[in-house]
Amino acid sequence: MPVVTDLDAVPLTPVYTIVITEDDQASVDGQSVEKLHGQDAREAALADVRERAARRGHPVRVNAKEPDGSVWPLIVDYDGAVTPLEAPHPAPPAQAPAPVSSAPVGEPSLPPPTGEPVIPAPAAPVVDWMAPLPEEFREMFEQVKGADGAGQLAAAAVAAQDLEDALDDAFGPVHPYTVNVLAVRAYLNLRMGHWAMAMALYLQAAERRHQQQAPREETLRLARQGHFCWKHLAKPSPKYPGAYDPATAIQWTAEVLRVLRTVGVEEVIVVTTEKWAAELPSAAAS
Repeated sequence: MPVVTDLDAVPLTPVYTIVITEDDQASVDGQSVEKLHGQDAREAALADVRERAARRGHPVRVNAKEPDGSVWPLIVDYDGAVTPLEAPHPAPPAQAPAPVSSAPVGEPSLPPPTGEPVIPAPAAPVVDWMAPLPEEFREMFEQVKGADGAGQLAAAAVAAQDLEDALDDAFGPVHPYTVNVLAVRAYLNLRMGHWAMAMALYLQAAERRHQQQAPREETLRLARQGHFCWKHLAKPSPKYPGAYDPATAIQWTAEVLRVLRTVGVEEVIVVTTEKWAAELPSAAAS
């Protein structure tokens, strides 16, 4: 089973709680998890958490509570990797208290030196990138989850496309709801071995998040996933022999480099991509 190796890179929050009961039922953060045919409670709960990790674009932390009362700290990634930890999850740092104003209570704020009236700037809208989908779209999302859980990845991808289209119509292409489902589509295409499509969707999701100033860590994670797909198109891999497609890699090199630079991934990734890209013409001609 694959594992997550860079544990320090996994955000300290959220920490999801899986509870397994003696009658083989499961819940995640108090919400019951429906088992699909052939699944036991643990498999169903981990599948649910994988979906949550997919929406975040990075591995997540989990405390799995067994019927005997034992608790297992885990890290679960959206590619199926489950990593047991030898110690409990570290506590997140305490938030600093909000600064207290030194102005006396009830003292009016002074106008600008020009004597012009004080006009407060309009508050920027608060965008929650992890907000659940509105109720009217939940059924469509459940169709995605149901098809995925049943191993019907093509059906899940079609359902995800329909959901993205509906969210695009309702909220626009760069709204968090729409972009999060776009990332889920990328993940499904990667699992189906559609490397070029997964690459394009990951890069698109990363750039849209960057444009909307979404949380940076998840944006970088999606960009790295797009680069991961391009790398397997550009370089033969014994693990994924069917991914190798240097002609497609050549077509996408400029776009990959543009997005990587735009979102600001690590320089070593850009340099390595440039190096491999320089080797592509001879590889594609052979």
